[in-house]
Amino acid sequence: MNIDLYGKLLTALGILLASALIAPLFSRKRKLAGWINFILVAAAGILLLNISYVSIFEAAGAKSGLLQIGPVGIYLLIDGFSGFFIGIISFMAIMSAFYSIQYMEHYPEYRLWSYYLNFPVFILGMIGIVTVDDLSIGFSLAWQLMTLASYFLIRFEYREKGNVRNANKYLALMELAWILVLAGTFFIDGISLGDPLHVITGKLAGTKGVYIYPIYGLLLVGFGFKAGVFPLGQLWLPDAHSIAPSPISALLSGVMIKTGVYGIMRTFFWMVPAGAEAPFDGFLWGAIVSGLGAVTLFIGTVQALKQHDAKRLHAFHSIGQMGYIIFAVGCSLVMLHSNNDFVKLLSVIAIIGALYHTLNHTVFKGLLFLSTGSVLYATGTRDLNKLGGLMKLMPATALVAGIASLSIAGMPAFSGFASKWTIISSSILAGSELLFLAIFGIIALFTSAVTLASYVKFFGMTFASSGVEWNVSRNIKEVPAMMLAPKIILALLCVVQGLLPFVYFEAFMRIFRNSGGSIIQSLFAGVLLDGIIVNSAMGVSVSIPGMKALLSSVAVPIVVLIVFAAAFIFAWLMKKSGGAEEKTAPTWLCGYQDLNNTNRYVSSNMYAAFKKALWWTGGNVKK
Repeated sequence: MNIDLYGKLLTALGILLASALIAPLFSRKRKLAGWINFILVAAAGILLLNISYVSIFEAAGAKSGLLQIGPVGIYLLIDGFSGFFIGIISFMAIMSAFYSIQYMEHYPEYRLWSYYLNFPVFILGMIGIVTVDDLSIGFSLAWQLMTLASYFLIRFEYREKGNVRNANKYLALMELAWILVLAGTFFIDGISLGDPLHVITGKLAGTKGVYIYPIYGLLLVGFGFKAGVFPLGQLWLPDAHSIAPSPISALLSGVMIKTGVYGIMRTFFWMVPAGAEAPFDGFLWGAIVSGLGAVTLFIGTVQALKQHDAKRLHAFHSIGQMGYIIFAVGCSLVMLHSNNDFVKLLSVIAIIGALYHTLNHTVFKGLLFLSTGSVLYATGTRDLNKLGGLMKLMPATALVAGIASLSIAGMPAFSGFASKWTIISSSILAGSELLFLAIFGIIALFTSAVTLASYVKFFGMTFASSGVEWNVSRNIKEVPAMMLAPKIILALLCVVQGLLPFVYFEAFMRIFRNSGGSIIQSLFAGVLLDGIIVNSAMGVSVSIPGMKALLSSVAVPIVVLIVFAAAFIFAWLMKKSGGAEEKTAPTWLCGYQDLNNTNRYVSSNMYAAFKKALWWTGGNVKK
């Protein structure tokens, strides 16, 4: 490994350990402990972001090294792919650490030493998962650090009913996931403790074909547990992510479950040597993964629509959004093993879409959890049946929450549109040769509409409807600037990532080019890249050769934004030109004199017929 990168990585990990040791000592001085945690996490994060940048834009190929801890040697690997995950983990860690300084004042009855002990260890464990170069010693150490630290963070509010039970369930299932991953490696012929991934990949070439299925099957289930794939995610994810403090929920949904995506992508795109392509049926595994993704995105999103607890709604949507990513990974794998050259080209678009949506989901889901944390901080509740009218009382939070809601729904000019459309269009365009992918793509398109409906409910019932202002508005105000700053940064990114997709497409091409693996290298060989363009308002075509054609993709969201802005200005001018006097009147209450919960439209009333028709999807909530 490049000595500079290796030194920076070890320094960053050392700073995180120092934070875990120092910040808890000042936990009685709550703000001071928060500042110490933030300063040290930010220092480590800046180093890690630099590693991410260098590995993506400057380094050529994978860089490996050996970390010696006494008699134990742990191989480390940094390439463009791991660098991407290092970047999103460290960035969200900085945002959450800063937000925590003020937010943790929300818990005066709890001591903070456990929080500031486990926060940096949690980050360290996640960084370990994406940089260790084995599936045994180093992987196990990183997994346990990530799992145990997150367990104590999830059970932080241990006095609340059911929280400890749900945290214990999370711990048990994550340990099961770890065992499943290890079990998958036991079937590899000649496997040794501490073997780096490229050695494991070579040994897979000599493994009997009959063992290939349990190897990849167990790895898929193990990492799928962490990624929240249906039905495994429903067993733990909503219960765990909803009970953690909001900055931790942002990390759990924003980045931790992405370590499962990392594992799945490493497994199916890197751990497949050329000699193993005969026993490894890429088309079959791609069909399985894409099918799991399609089911996950649909079921998770419909279940989210039924929720009245805002944090559980976001958590179920994490399952749904992970479904989009897994679906794209499976699509790319299927397309790559197609006999049609055009479909093979689309495999590049699909895998880029997977990585793009991974980035987008990190940003808008982190923003949604931080925004909901602000609502909880200001009102004391996250029950959508009890909220409403907060736009007047918390305008800044309402604005950023609205941007996040539009982003996750995949509305044009916001980040989710670019990545979702890349995924959906590639699958539908492949339908002429692979009909099942087109069907899955249509399901994904419909599910985006369900996501929009769900976030109309979230935003409307929280900020736009009549609600809390009629009895407790005097006690509600906008959250402090320290809690607004991270949200504003994330909101700006939601807009930038939606308006400038070509910038990110260029980066994703570099990510894969600067990563090893026989499939990845063949997938991103120059002969494939020459035909790709993203310039049609309806999706992807291959009519103009060359990577520079990707730049034209920027026109789609910007044109849509201009059309929307022009329509808004036209409507405003028409309204003003009439010269009519604007009048305000109280809401008609159907004969009631006062607004209260008996005559107010609440969350449980919304989409009743739709929810009833889809009762079989699960996730049903009593009114």
